[in-house]
Amino acid sequence: MKKVSRLKGFKLLCAALLLLGSTAILPLPAAKANYFNDLYNGLQKFSELPGEVNQLQESYQQTVEELQKTKDALGNAQDQMQNVQAQNAALQEQNRQLTQVVDELRDDRESRENYYNKIKVTIYTGIGLVVGYFVFIRLIRLGMRHRSRKEERLR
Repeated sequence: MKKVSRLKGFKLLCAALLLLGSTAILPLPAAKANYFNDLYNGLQKFSELPGEVNQLQESYQQTVEELQKTKDALGNAQDQMQNVQAQNAALQEQNRQLTQVVDELRDDRESRENYYNKIKVTIYTGIGLVVGYFVFIRLIRLGMRHRSRKEERLR
């Protein structure tokens, strides 16, 4: 135990000597005793303070004016945005109505085309039936004429 305490004491002594040696080597700053110069400089800085305060007040006023301009510009931009949104909503409604009208017109056109196609089919069918009737009658007459000649030959 005594060895440990001696070792600690030796380390403490070495550290103290090192600290004392470093303070002896490094130069210490010299103290200034010029009180009148310091007092004059302090009074001069104190006399300059009202000018700096005035500059700060002017800077503050400029900042307040810029802030007000920015607020006004923001208000105008918000009003414009609301107007644009209202116009956008109106245009969307108008677009929806136009789309509905276009769809109705397309449906009307399709129904008209379907009606015309039905009429065409009906007309073609009627013409086909009339032509078929005349052809059928003609074939029956030819058949009857051919039979009557055949019977005349057989007689």
